[in-house]
Amino acid sequence: MTKFSHLARAMLAAAAIAFAGSALAAPLCADRAVRLVIPQPAGGVGDVVGRLLAEKASTFLEQPIVVENKAGASTTIGTAAVAGAKPDGCTILHMTNTAVVASAINDKLPYNLERDLVPVVGVGSFPMALAVTENSKYKTFGDFVAAAKSPEGLTYSTGGPGTMAHLASLRMLKEIGGKGTHVPYRGNAPALQGLLGGDVNFMFPTTFEAMPLVQANKVRVLGVTADARLPAFPSVPTMKELGFGDLTPRIWYAFLLPAGSKPEVVARVHDAFAKAVMDPGIQTQLRARGYIPEALSTADTTAFIKSEYARWKKVAQENNVSSLD
Repeated sequence: MTKFSHLARAMLAAAAIAFAGSALAAPLCADRAVRLVIPQPAGGVGDVVGRLLAEKASTFLEQPIVVENKAGASTTIGTAAVAGAKPDGCTILHMTNTAVVASAINDKLPYNLERDLVPVVGVGSFPMALAVTENSKYKTFGDFVAAAKSPEGLTYSTGGPGTMAHLASLRMLKEIGGKGTHVPYRGNAPALQGLLGGDVNFMFPTTFEAMPLVQANKVRVLGVTADARLPAFPSVPTMKELGFGDLTPRIWYAFLLPAGSKPEVVARVHDAFAKAVMDPGIQTQLRARGYIPEALSTADTTAFIKSEYARWKKVAQENNVSSLD
């Protein structure tokens, strides 16, 4: 082989490497900004997590991410918008388990989670907190269980039928052999006000929602649905410590893309948001809010969503929960 042939081959190899590098560096969405749809109201728990991670992920994608809140109908409006979007890398869904529950109890939605969306990465969760008012006579979990087993039982508030607070309360009451009367509100904020006003005995808010109320000495947390004690609630036992290791409902979050998205697009979105949630600065901010950050692989995220669907569909069927309205 001549020197020229060697040189030519070297130049071609270099050109191929350069082309590959430029392709990898190309914008995820070439003709417009990447749109992150958050199917929850601005300022809410999911919105805080989604915006924080989107801002950091945009630095890894080297492209701005524009957040769009499309709230309503228990997250199904925003979810439907992404399910029907083009699989071009320009639209991402920030999904919570509310969407999974909605699909589990409503087979007439305008989309099918498994068919129309591709799970990309799970990014962690907020445990839930068994909350009573600070002046409640239930000082310990034992006091609470005894009251739940009494002839009168307990009353509890939620943001509505089929919400995670509702299903978590049903699960817990069944586990402890107690009974409770459901008092639904239109959203967690008024449900918490119902608790604070003494209209109900307990509620299952997220740790994010419970924290400021604990700090203000308005609420006492008797247990959290975490695997280990949380830095934000160091003196509060986990449900596992209390003898209920299977009672682990959480408000979790994941990012999904429209079905048909190319594998390389899925990989880039996964890597960007996985790096974002594992960033030390981001983790500090999230943990301070009672959040448990993690970065699941695409395969693990897919399997997790399927297991959550089966889990909560069973709870809904056992308790005749058929509506999120």
